[in-house]
Amino acid sequence: MYLLTILLAYSLERTFRFTRNLHWRRIILRWQHWQISHTKLENWRQHELGYVLWALIPALGIGFLLLLFNHTLLTFIVSVAGMLSAIQAPTARHAYQRYLAATADDDEDEQERQYQRLRQASGRHESAPVEHYLLWIHLRHYFAVMIYFMLFGVTGALVYATLRDMRHSRHPHWQTVNQVIDWLPTRLMTLGMLLVGNFSAAAASWLNSIGNKPQNNFIALTKVAEKAESLTALTTVALIKRNFLLYIVFAALLTIGGWL
Repeated sequence: MYLLTILLAYSLERTFRFTRNLHWRRIILRWQHWQISHTKLENWRQHELGYVLWALIPALGIGFLLLLFNHTLLTFIVSVAGMLSAIQAPTARHAYQRYLAATADDDEDEQERQYQRLRQASGRHESAPVEHYLLWIHLRHYFAVMIYFMLFGVTGALVYATLRDMRHSRHPHWQTVNQVIDWLPTRLMTLGMLLVGNFSAAAASWLNSIGNKPQNNFIALTKVAEKAESLTALTTVALIKRNFLLYIVFAALLTIGGWL
């Protein structure tokens, strides 16, 4: 069921355009801003831990209800819907298509506009090549969601998406949280790149990224990708697709073996 859920959710995301009200980010932001008249509950939400726990209630609530009903068809439908809401990145997809069109037309002004849109969609503040933004967007909106779904079901995918999308301060604690939740997906995605790209050139960078002092995930991801492939916008997307298909095959093998 895991494999079918992943394939259906990702196929629907590429085929149809859904209203923003069905994006998990929009759902979480509305939930965070929901006003409560109960004084004690409102005070609890002001604390940092309470703020996070409050944001996680929708994801955890969905998981609890699925366990309570324990119905295969219901779990499948909710899992597809949950995955679909978590992986939405229409702004980035549209900006990438417009960026390619502007490149083909040698329209530098339009290229710059779409570059800035991709940068904003990636959530990165530093200046970087467009290829790096594409890698980061794919990691956080597609690959990491799939990995956490395979590990912990739809609840895991939605908890990740909540921590990724919720509104929070720029406190150093949040940098640590994002470093932690992206660490495993980054290493798994770059491991796949070794297998579908230039293994000998990228292996040393990948091993270095899992050393005693873990690198920043964005740096680790882009370093390995640059070693595994000569990056342009098109070759980056091709590398991403090959890597994603590798993990789909892996999920299929786990399903056949009865481990997933």
